Amino acid sequence: MKKMLGKLLIIAGILIFSAVVIKDVFAEGLSFINGTEADSASASPHEIESVIIESDNKNVKIIAEERNDISATISGDSGKLFVAEKRRKLELTAKEKEFQFLNGFHRSALVVRIPYTYKGGLAVRTSSGDVSVDGNKHLTLSKLNAASASGNMTVTGIRLQELEVKGSSGDVSISNTDAKTASIRLTSGDANLDGVSGSLDIRMTSGNVDADLKKAAGSSAVTLTSGDVNLELPENGSFKVNAASESGSVSSAYPFADTTHKDHHQITGSQGSGQHLVDIKTGSGDVAIR
Repeated sequence: MKKMLGKLLIIAGILIFSAVVIKDVFAEGLSFINGTEADSASASPHEIESVIIESDNKNVKIIAEERNDISATISGDSGKLFVAEKRRKLELTAKEKEFQFLNGFHRSALVVRIPYTYKGGLAVRTSSGDVSVDGNKHLTLSKLNAASASGNMTVTGIRLQELEVKGSSGDVSISNTDAKTASIRLTSGDANLDGVSGSLDIRMTSGNVDADLKKAAGSSAVTLTSGDVNLELPENGSFKVNAASESGSVSSAYPFADTTHKDHHQITGSQGSGQHLVDIKTGSGDVAIR
């Protein structure tokens, strides 16, 4: 019996090893990659209108700083970088080298450095990896689109016209960011917003929202299927809040100038002229306004 078990374990190990090898080979041979393999990339911000970044299971770090070019490098030795520049677009693709399962948990990262003078768009997509974008309070973009199938996403210190974040599994953190419109779509994960201005549209299936709205510059909506909402409103401004929970409590410590409705599951209050609507709905969870 022990010999039979040992043989089965050996066979299982061989099958797993073969499956991983075949996966690596087929992924390398069949997947289409746009661009040429390079050790690093550099482009003039005056010749680029959009930067498109794609990564398989690598973390992506985007850092804004005082510099003259857009640069990209792979940290560590387990990744490969592919670069394409055409029609004022810079496309960066990070892929894992073959047989990297032998390296255990040593994951390389794609690091992209963007000058403050860059004013175009930025799109980041990862299948499995974290995404971080740090504007250092000096970066202004036309649009930022960040998506990760499985990983956390962090955005801080940026001014932009449009922000779009999508995630299947992972948390989202946005801080010190001024966006004219901001859209967040999460299937599973928490959203933490600190010092955010603009019009928010948050839709989540399962997760909590903790948001500090620095300025209500437009109407906002937070819709959750299951999860709690903690919202801090600015002291001044013109907005009307309608918060409701189907099976949870709704409470408010905010000193509204006018509270037209208040019960265990719903609160409606306004500040100033009530110009902008802040609509909060959760199916299963509590809502706290402060």
